[in-house]
Amino acid sequence: MRFSGVYPIEEAHRAALIILGLVIGLFWITNKFFHQNNIPAMIIVILSAYGLKLFNGPIYPSILIISLFIFWILDRQIPFKKVVILSNILGIFLFPTFIYSVFKNVYAHDGVVKTSSDSLEQVSLQQKPSIIHIVLDGYGSSKVLKDLYGHDNQSFRNELTRRGFQIFPEVTAPFNQTLFTMASVTSGGYISLPDETDDPQNYRYRLGKTITNGPIHQILRSQGYNYTQTKSGYAYVDFDDAVELKPDQQWLTDLEVRLLRFRPDLIADRHNAQLKSALKAENIQNLTPPFYYYQHLLAPHPPFTISRDGTPIKTTAVYLSDGSHYIKGSKEKQTNYINGYREKALFVEQSLLKQLKSIPNDQPLIVLIHGDHGPGAHMHQESSSLSCIPERMTTFLAVYSNLETIKETFEKAQSKQFNIVNLYRYILSDISEQAFPALSNEAKYLKWSAPSQATEITPDMLNAGC
Repeated sequence: MRFSGVYPIEEAHRAALIILGLVIGLFWITNKFFHQNNIPAMIIVILSAYGLKLFNGPIYPSILIISLFIFWILDRQIPFKKVVILSNILGIFLFPTFIYSVFKNVYAHDGVVKTSSDSLEQVSLQQKPSIIHIVLDGYGSSKVLKDLYGHDNQSFRNELTRRGFQIFPEVTAPFNQTLFTMASVTSGGYISLPDETDDPQNYRYRLGKTITNGPIHQILRSQGYNYTQTKSGYAYVDFDDAVELKPDQQWLTDLEVRLLRFRPDLIADRHNAQLKSALKAENIQNLTPPFYYYQHLLAPHPPFTISRDGTPIKTTAVYLSDGSHYIKGSKEKQTNYINGYREKALFVEQSLLKQLKSIPNDQPLIVLIHGDHGPGAHMHQESSSLSCIPERMTTFLAVYSNLETIKETFEKAQSKQFNIVNLYRYILSDISEQAFPALSNEAKYLKWSAPSQATEITPDMLNAGC
């Protein structure tokens, strides 16, 4: 179960207890709170503020507002019996709002999203190779990186090729957004778009559920695969039931770090620590086969808090936002995006090559490395016509396997435009008795605020200049 469809519910419980403790401690210090015995009224005010969504923004202004309200009451010396009566009357009307908010945020997001095309279905596997699945969030095609970002990844590609990886020259993402793309990959089919009446945020929660509980995972779990993941920093894609590898000695949870909006240095340090921890060579050593190892790296995607040599980049704000949500029409921010992206790409390429030296060679194995979409320095979240389509919709794919059938299958697929929605369709066709023919190449550009509105991406649009 997850709070807001994202954070583990135990993180929300812990944060709530800490916040309540801080508020009670604040009024204990005033030496008036307990003397007047209005604890029930105070708790109802706090819950009512939550129900009215005061806590949806930065949490500290909300606590400040409540504190000032209480101090105003104290200064006016209003009889506290009247305050308690007033607060409880307000609570009768406002408490249902709080209950609705809790149930909406915690319990209302279960259920995977179906596909609009054929998808994977339950099969029995004839072979059970271990799978290492690495996502480089926002990693673009080689042409885009060189032409728009001044980054030549030829040495990265050459080294992967030398180690036996097959590098795909033309790779398309099915969607311009992470959750829609990865839900399609794990379903083996193009994920259905929401209806106009669907709440986009609720739909994204369900897409996260699909990414971690979709058809491919139902198949692999039923066949006895052992799941391990690294902490991503993007909680939508984190599994509930996998061994999680994360940095040591993290005193704050991800939710608590997010609430500390006034300390971007803490958020940056957390992100860098998670990224470095995920790229440790020992992560992929001594895993019990057959294993499924998932490593979703927020790299080279924002935030841009790390340089090519792994040292931190100081910043006054840490953005997970991408495209126009990051750029906001500013040429300066666009330049910062390109520079930060290039530094982070160099870091992750070098670190990943070091990590991959430890892939096991004593068991059947498949390694997938791909982007979920391209970068976003020239991408408008609300408009395909204002975006550089090749930048966002073309990406990267490298595949390794010591199984000859897998190598031959992907070698044949290298000669044509490859859509990453077909990754597990090819794999399952080879390791099971059932055939999953490749789906035709499709791509859609979705508006962030209204993902039910989609633009079909044509081959001409993919090949257009920017």
